[in-house]
Amino acid sequence: MTTTAHDTAHDPVTLEVIRMRLDSIVEEMGIAMIRSSGSPVITEAGDFNTALFTPDGRIYSYSDYVQFHIGSGGVAVRNLVATIGDEQLQPGDAFICNDPHTSGSSHPPDTTVISPIFHDGKLIAWAQSQAHLVDVGGMTPGGFAPAALDCYSEAVRIPPGVKVFEAGVPVESTKRLLLNNVRVPVLYWNDVRSLVASNNTGITRLLEAVEEFGYEEFHRYSELSFELAEHVVRERVGKLPDGTWDADEWTEHNGHENGLYRIHCTLTKVGQSITFDFSESSDQTGGFVNCSYGALLGSVASAVVPILAWDVPFNEGVVAAIDVKTRRGSIVDPVPPAPISNGHLTTGARVSRVVTKLLNELCRGSDDRILRGRTQGVWADSWTGGISAGTTDDGEYTVLFNMDGGAVGAGAQPDSDGLDCAGMMTQVNNLLPDVEMNEMLYPVLYLWKRLSLPSGGHGRTRGGLGAEFAWTLHGAQSVVQTVFAPTAQVPAEGFGGGFPGGGSGHEIWRDSNVNGLLGEGLVPTEELVEARDRQLLDINHTGLTVDAGDVFVQWCAGGGGYGDPLLRAATSVAQDVRDAYITALAACFVYGVELDGAGDVDESGTRTRRSAMRDERLGHTPARAVVHSDASVFVSPSRLSGSWMCPACDGDLGATESWQDGCVTTTAVASDALHTMGVRIRPRIDEGQVYLDQSICAHCATQLDARIRVDGVTTAVSEAVS
Repeated sequence: MTTTAHDTAHDPVTLEVIRMRLDSIVEEMGIAMIRSSGSPVITEAGDFNTALFTPDGRIYSYSDYVQFHIGSGGVAVRNLVATIGDEQLQPGDAFICNDPHTSGSSHPPDTTVISPIFHDGKLIAWAQSQAHLVDVGGMTPGGFAPAALDCYSEAVRIPPGVKVFEAGVPVESTKRLLLNNVRVPVLYWNDVRSLVASNNTGITRLLEAVEEFGYEEFHRYSELSFELAEHVVRERVGKLPDGTWDADEWTEHNGHENGLYRIHCTLTKVGQSITFDFSESSDQTGGFVNCSYGALLGSVASAVVPILAWDVPFNEGVVAAIDVKTRRGSIVDPVPPAPISNGHLTTGARVSRVVTKLLNELCRGSDDRILRGRTQGVWADSWTGGISAGTTDDGEYTVLFNMDGGAVGAGAQPDSDGLDCAGMMTQVNNLLPDVEMNEMLYPVLYLWKRLSLPSGGHGRTRGGLGAEFAWTLHGAQSVVQTVFAPTAQVPAEGFGGGFPGGGSGHEIWRDSNVNGLLGEGLVPTEELVEARDRQLLDINHTGLTVDAGDVFVQWCAGGGGYGDPLLRAATSVAQDVRDAYITALAACFVYGVELDGAGDVDESGTRTRRSAMRDERLGHTPARAVVHSDASVFVSPSRLSGSWMCPACDGDLGATESWQDGCVTTTAVASDALHTMGVRIRPRIDEGQVYLDQSICAHCATQLDARIRVDGVTTAVSEAVS
């Protein structure tokens, strides 16, 4: 790597002080936004980002909230610079945008405010703040529009270059236009002001830093930070094997039809560079699952950063070693009039999943033990959405975008179970709203909120569990409901023999006895609640009515497991049953652990049970015993003397290109196979089927792989759009 600042003598203390000063500034910007906003989406769930950019749109520093916005924030700044050209700017100006097609937003509710920063009359930086605003107009309250056929139906579209503040004063014409198009104008404008306040905080603090160090020193050390971050990431990339890998993920249901839309990525790694090519992904669709280019970049970064740059201070240098290629007009780089209001939480999240799967392959092939340890089960990485809108008994119009939808499970790690309710990979500081806060602000009463047992992927280490909850109306007679459950049929994969996690979904229990139970002083548990009908909702559904006395139920997806469940310590399995992370049936039939009457491990019964399960996998007694009980820590079969070797028993898996050729393989419909393990995903009844392919060592019967495969789907791939 050629450098300029790196070759110049520098003080490492000053370097670190300036770097940490920038980090503290963007964090303080976030605090300013939280304290000035009136929206629980910001204050409770942290669905926002704050950042500082160079004049040409490179990232100085970025706050640890939502990594999706790494891409959308950068695209917004660069497109603003290109749009305004030589337009005269002054301190106190602020520009607003939210259009995914022209300003890179993840979806229209993610509204960005960008403010210039001047020192001695010279533009030296941009302050950028972005947050999910509760309503941005369009056909559906809350900004998610499953029924939309084009982007014009989804929201008021604000392109780059629209000035919302000029010299510190609101632009009244812009304000009137925006507030005329949203359902909750007071809340909307207050949140816009909180974005401006966040930027103003960043401006003040950055100028203080520049005054303290001098602009030339500040600039030199910032460039050096870019170079050092890039150097560390490229060095790690260089320790990964060269080659080409490809993988698929699938977006489910576009809002109109239950199709499966392919997200295909080809990863090419050469030297110290990685290219992710999404050109063979499906064409853009007429539903709201198209992913903006800004969200695509953020989705790639959401997986790359924690896997390869987990301890590197984030700035532009972290992503310099990564190149992303697309095809215009595809589902990952759409053009108008493609609807786009849920693309980041569906297709974008699938991008993070496919990148994780590809990096798993590279990391387990590395000679570096630390990088091999970055392998993991795939995260649920989806958002189970529920938006309720209506008029309360007090006559107030309300929109609840329930941030409990982020309570999805993380993928299992080599040495630990996946985090429960971790959120998406992009949510570095995932937060869930307090039940009491939602009940105070909205006309709902929670009946339960708990971990969902059928959600976690089984494995030597378990995938994280998602949440499930139920509420009934309290303070309103009726609301209109919009839902989306992106991981319903195609779950998150496990790794190294770990099983996939469970899916997400919604039900409405119609005409329940919940009010009668409350009147009797009883807590309405799932066992006590009776209803005329339990309506399973479509994966994407809008225009539903939830009435007083109905119960709305939602469950969130779980993460994939890691390693063969038969390798999990029997004492850990028994503790899982006691802690209600798994059922006693799963302990027996998935983990092969027999428990006695006290719930402790029956060691003799467990040995017999696990031996019988291994016999059943092969149809005969294994020729070899497991000699490496911790084999799933680094599960990759190694290649010695031209042959692949099982990591559990050292058995020969053959000398072909793929070690899986030397395994015993089984295939089953995924929903059927996982159902027998107590894991819930929705059966596929439309075009295409979702399968679970398992690869078993032919010598010791250790499960080395359990992958999701989709077959029978026709995907369109057109020529590039110019």
